[in-house]
Order: sequence, then C-alpha cells, then structure tokens
Amino acid sequence: MSIDALRGAFLAPGDEYSPLPFWFINDELTCEELRRQIHDFRSKGVAGFVLHPRKGLPRSIPYLSDRYMDFVRFAVEEAGRLGMRVVLYDEAMYPSGSAHGMVVKENPAFASRCLRMSIHDAPLTAGDDCVAVCAARLCDGAAGDIRVLTPDGSGRYTAPEGMTLLAFTLCYSGGTIRGVHEGEDDGEPDAPASADLLNPDAVRAFIRLTHERYYSVLARHFGNTVIAMFTDEPDITGRGALPGPAWTEGFLDEFGSAADLPALFLDAGERTQVIRLRYRRAVCRRLNETYYRQLSDWCEAHGVALAGHPAKGYDIGLLRHFGIPGQDVVWRWVGPENGLRGEESVLGKCAPDAARHDLRRRCANECFGCCGKDGVQWSFTMDEMKWYMDYLFVRGTNLLYPHAFFYSLRDGRGDERPPDVGPGNMWWPWYGQIALYMRRMSWLMTDSVNQARVAVLCEEDSMPWEPCIPLYENQIEFNYLERSRLTDAQRGPDGGLRIARQRYTHVIDGEAPDLSLLPRDAVITPAAPALRVSHVVKDGADFYLMTNEGETEIRGLLRVAAQGGAQWWDAWTGGISPAAADSEGQYALTLPRRGSVILCVSPDLPRACTNAAPQQTPGTALPLSGITWRVTPLAGGYAPFTLTSDGKGRLPSWTEQPGMACYSGFAAYETELPLDTAAALDLGEASGIARILADGQEIALRMWAPYTCQLPAGMRRLRIEICNTPANAYEGAALPSGILGPVTITRPSR
Repeated sequence: MSIDALRGAFLAPGDEYSPLPFWFINDELTCEELRRQIHDFRSKGVAGFVLHPRKGLPRSIPYLSDRYMDFVRFAVEEAGRLGMRVVLYDEAMYPSGSAHGMVVKENPAFASRCLRMSIHDAPLTAGDDCVAVCAARLCDGAAGDIRVLTPDGSGRYTAPEGMTLLAFTLCYSGGTIRGVHEGEDDGEPDAPASADLLNPDAVRAFIRLTHERYYSVLARHFGNTVIAMFTDEPDITGRGALPGPAWTEGFLDEFGSAADLPALFLDAGERTQVIRLRYRRAVCRRLNETYYRQLSDWCEAHGVALAGHPAKGYDIGLLRHFGIPGQDVVWRWVGPENGLRGEESVLGKCAPDAARHDLRRRCANECFGCCGKDGVQWSFTMDEMKWYMDYLFVRGTNLLYPHAFFYSLRDGRGDERPPDVGPGNMWWPWYGQIALYMRRMSWLMTDSVNQARVAVLCEEDSMPWEPCIPLYENQIEFNYLERSRLTDAQRGPDGGLRIARQRYTHVIDGEAPDLSLLPRDAVITPAAPALRVSHVVKDGADFYLMTNEGETEIRGLLRVAAQGGAQWWDAWTGGISPAAADSEGQYALTLPRRGSVILCVSPDLPRACTNAAPQQTPGTALPLSGITWRVTPLAGGYAPFTLTSDGKGRLPSWTEQPGMACYSGFAAYETELPLDTAAALDLGEASGIARILADGQEIALRMWAPYTCQLPAGMRRLRIEICNTPANAYEGAALPSGILGPVTITRPSR
C-alpha cells in the first residue's frame, strides 16, 4: 500500500475498526427503542455492539425464551441493515458457562464441584464421594510424613499411631452466577447455579442450550453480522462457593499423587508451592480442553470467533483457543496512579502478546467498567478514558469493548457496574470523535508487525511485572513469551528466537538485566519515564506510537532506528504534518499530558531537516483575578448565579451554591474579557468537558487537562460551557464541579 493510501486509511478507517461496546439489555424491551438506540450508535461512528443481557431484564422476557430471541433477532437484523457487527454474549449475566442455571436444572450432576478436606481423629468409613484418604502428622496447621491409605476389608480407614486421618471428598461447591432477573444476584435465593466447567459433558450441555439456541434463530447472520460469541471470565467453582479447590470426577489422575492433596489445604513444607503450581497448571490444561477448546471448535464450525476473556488478567495460557483473545481492565485494577504495578498491570499486554504468537489478527479489551476513582464509579471522566485507551493501544490492543452502554438507567439500573460510557454520559454529543480515535488507533495496531526485540518469559498463569518497569520507563519495547512456547520457537541466523512474525534478540528470564545490553530503537533525551513507545511496521512503513502516561508534558529530542522521511500523525485531531529531523537525526517531540502521537517513517516520504528545536513562545501567565463570572446551569431549571475569582484566579465549585450539590450537567461561565492581542487561556483544574467560545464562536473543545487554547485578538466576551460527571446526581457525591482554576492568560512578550 502506498503512503498516500496508508494515510487515507488512517484518516477514515473502516467499520471493522469500530469499538464494540457492551450494550446492557436491562429493561422492558421494545423494537422501537432498540431501533432508536442502534441508529444512535451508528450516528456516532459505533458500528457494532456486544449484545449483553443484564440485571434489570424483566421476568416477562425470560433468557433464551422465544420472546427474548424475538428481540435479539430484531436487534441483529437492524444492525445488519446498517452494516454493523454484533457479538453475542453467551450468558445471563456472568460468569459464563451455566446458561442462566439451565445446565444444572437439566442435570444436577453438572453443578460446580470442589474438593473438601476433613480431619478425623478416629477411623472412618468413606462414602462414594471420597477421592482419597491420607494420614499425616499435623502440627500448627502444617502436615508432615504424609501417607496415602487404603481401606481394610470392611472399608474402614485407620491412621497409624500418632497420625491423623485426612479425608478428601468431591462436593458440590454451591456456587452461583449473577443472573439477569430480580432476585438472582449474589446471595439472593434465585441466583442461578454455576456449572462444572471441568466436566466436558456439562460444557456440551452449555453449548447446546446457549450457542445452538442462538444459531437456531440467527443462522443466516452468523459469519456476517454476527462475528463472535463472547465468553466472560468463567469461574470453575462459581461465585459464593464453598472453600476448596476446583475439582471434578477423575481429576486426581491429571493432578498427580493423592499424597500431594494435603498441600492444597495445609503447609506441606518446601514442596507446598510446587504442588500448588502443579495443581494450577492441571486446572488450566483441563479448562482449556473441556471449556475453551469446545467453545472454540463450535465457533469455528459456525463461522464466528470465540471472543471474551478468562478470569484473571495474567491468564495468558487460557487464550490459546480464542479467535479474538481478550482481557478486561475493570474495577480500576490499574489506573493513572499505578499503571505499571501489581499483578493485574500485565493485562494490557496479555491478549496482544498471545495474539502475536498465535497469529490472531485482533485482540481485545473490555474496558472502563467500574474504573471511577476512589470507588465513585460515575465520577469516571473523559480524562481517565483517554488514559485507558492509550494504555491499551500502545501495548498492542486493537479492539475495544467499552463497558458499557446502558439500554436503560431508570429505577437504579445505573447502579449496575457503572458508569454508562456512551449515551448516558456527558460526552455523548462528541462521541463521534472518540469513536474515530478508537478506529484510527485500532487500524494502526491491526495487520502490523510489532518490532519488539526483547521477550520476557512468563508462565501460562503468571506474568512478571516488576522486572518490566525499567523496560517501560526506558522505552524498551518487549513482549511476554510463555515458557512453554520455547519449543515452538526457531533460532534465526543471528541466534535470535523466531516465533510467528516476531523476532527476539534478547530474552529476559527473572530479573531485568543491564538495560545497556538491550536494544532500543526509540531514545528520548532527556529521559522521560512516562513515555511509552510501540514500534510496528505496516505495509512497509514504520510507525512509532507514543503516549504520555504521566501527569506532565514530555519534551525532548527523539531518535528512532527507522530511516526515511517522516510525518507526525495525530489520531485525535486527524492532523498530519512533516516531522523534521536535525543534523543528528533527532526529532523534537512535545507530548502534552494525555497526549499521543504517531511518527510515520517511510522512504516514500520527503525528508525535512531543521537546525534547532522549536522555541517556546515567551510570555508570563497572569491569573484572571477578581473576575466576575455569570454562571448559568444549562439543565434542571436552576437560576443563574455569579462567582468571582480570587487573587490567584481560582473559583469555588458550583456545588457550594444552594441546591447545587447534586447537580450534574453543563453550566455556562460568561465574562467580559476584552483583548487587544491574542492570548493563551488556561483554565487550570476543571471538572469535565469544556467548550470554549469567543464572542459566540466556538474556538476549542477540551475533554481533559490541560484546558488550554488561544484566544483571538479583539475578543470581547468569553463563554465556557463546562460539565461535571453524573456522580453528583447518581451517587450524591458532591464532587468539586465547574471551572476551579487557577484561570490564567498568557500574552506573548513584545
């Protein structure tokens, strides 16, 4: 593809790169309302959705009933008429695998199982559910001198003198899933029973009840409008289960020796962690075969992909059978405050790296759900959404499932794993730009070959994060590589590892080595620990995606390995401009807070040279102190009021006004501000999206800090329409809202 064609595809990427939001089907349904919302999605550039039955669906529309399927058929057909794509969610509600409890209702023996241990001081006779009986010497919760016992002729087990009997029995876990109808949530009496996902027969029943049901109604749409089936974090024992490791009939042979069972419950000395690791690996192998492989085989046979994700962000070994491997970033497990730390911080690379090594074209992330700061979920801002998007894209994700668009927010439905990140939020009027950004970044990271030369070895169920911090902070790109894949890798002529389209010259196993020994094809001076870089090659052109994960501007000279002419591509604005290198081949990079930019390098682009980095325009920021602002809430019938900035240009929150503590929405701030020369405006701290108008003409729209823009010479009246989040209205949070400042203007020096 020519550079002109690449540029055109970037600026206007096709529908396949659209985000596919979870669409919570959570209320009484009508075809008219389904149609209205689908068309609303389409008008904002959202070309598909994950159809997700959710808490709030009335009992008058039973899951998978004829009435339910009539609405599903209507939604899929309407989407098809608009050229949209649909992913079908395989459960009601989650975790997946029980068909809303119908698997267990059909056969109670298919309920989730677990292993229990009981301690006996006297001989015992074991029942049919006995897996094994051991004898051990117990001391302070530890077990030593473990022996496997066999029953005597009368079926009784007797411990040797000084030892205690340990009986291991296979039990029903009592686990459930979260259902969609009233009374079916965690701990409620009608919560649907979870199924034994380690039992291949139970999984076959799940597929027959769920997948075959959807196919019977939507067969002609499979492989065109319907592109995938989404399975969501299956839980082997279910939610609220009895304590004890997941188990199923016949699993002892896969686990190993009965003598190792005590180590799953007690401290068995230095072998404890080895045995527990072996148990986890055995469960992963079994789950891959009984659950994921069966689902994947069915999906492949019916022309769709298996999508979704496993339960943990580091379960990279459970992604082998996914057509679209995925993960989820929810509950703010990671965020701007801890993006590189903690076991869940690996989730951003888990699915992309699995996809790279399995040659999967797409990899996805279910994102934004319950990511509000300090547990105030509706406080989630566009500022935070931008951080999460960039966090995922620069690590290789190329398909987003925003969590979630709510069909209904009435009667407390907005309390179900909020926030609504679509039509129910303040940014919806501008969602077309947000969706276009997602499309452009998804396009860039699809059908491109990642150029990381460093592999970090990991296990199928654990991925190290601490050794990777210095790699991120020094722009050394790497991919996680499961140790089990080393047998599939080939040695290249340079001694490096080749697997799929990846080529690694350095492998990290354990602690990070001397960074000076590792390859770096993007170097910035001075150092910028918050800069993230991903280098991909797409149709012969080199692309360096760069994002700022920090809270301050990044400014420096960037050197990259790729040779040729260069351009800056901005996925948010669509702006494309020449990238000039100095005599030493360095590019002047300025990346504001929440900024992202793409450096495209190609021999087909003209070279531009510069002798010096651009100079900042001098000037002094002056606070707009003592300025009176007339503030008009734009919803709710509230009366206008005035606010006056203090000596530093700060303004009080509108929540301090009588009756305004729970106001969520837009308010217009207006003041007279005559300017004889152009000036730079900075609002300082603000609570959401800011629409800035000079003499009635919009001059800027800012969705996150810094809230800056250029004010034109000759301006007389300044109007700023600013919103907060829905948190004050929905959660009574009374969070600071409006323009908080300090508001400053900077005039260029004469």
